[in-house]
Amino acid sequence: MPLNTFDVILILCGLTGVVMVVGSIFLLYQGVIKLSERSAGTALEAEFKNQLKVNVRNPALGLFAIGFSFFVLALYFAKPHEVGTLVISGQIKAADPTGVFVKLKSEEWPIQISSEGRIFATIEPLEKLAIRIDAPGHRPPMWYHQLLPEEAKYGRIEIKNIPEFVPTSGVVLVKPGLDSPIPR
Repeated sequence: MPLNTFDVILILCGLTGVVMVVGSIFLLYQGVIKLSERSAGTALEAEFKNQLKVNVRNPALGLFAIGFSFFVLALYFAKPHEVGTLVISGQIKAADPTGVFVKLKSEEWPIQISSEGRIFATIEPLEKLAIRIDAPGHRPPMWYHQLLPEEAKYGRIEIKNIPEFVPTSGVVLVKPGLDSPIPR
């Protein structure tokens, strides 16, 4: 599975934080920096949206704070993936799968309307999706699977429980459509 730019930045941000924290521990261990040393000014001063202000006068603690902030930022922004695209895969087990039709369908669900006539809904893409396989002339003739949100891993769903479609005896009747021309 290829990583996108956002994933790479998150990994680098987390690694930077870990390297800074481990590096500052190593510098403390080697005696290059000491917790007892304090600077007259500030070693690290940070302010976040005029609400949170951090002022550290110890350079060693400043290194810890910088490394820890990189790590916390990576954790904060590492939200579950927003499903933009969805890849669905599986394997049809049939002697001749040309007469088998696979459909992705979405069930209907009502959306509430406010007394002012406003419509507002948050839709989870996998909330009401299902796979339907129609196999005329096979046993089973139809298979249905409701997709569950927990089946989607990084925008991919692997359908593993598709049954084997065994041809039944006789002639398969197919309804004419755009893909199946009417025989003459």
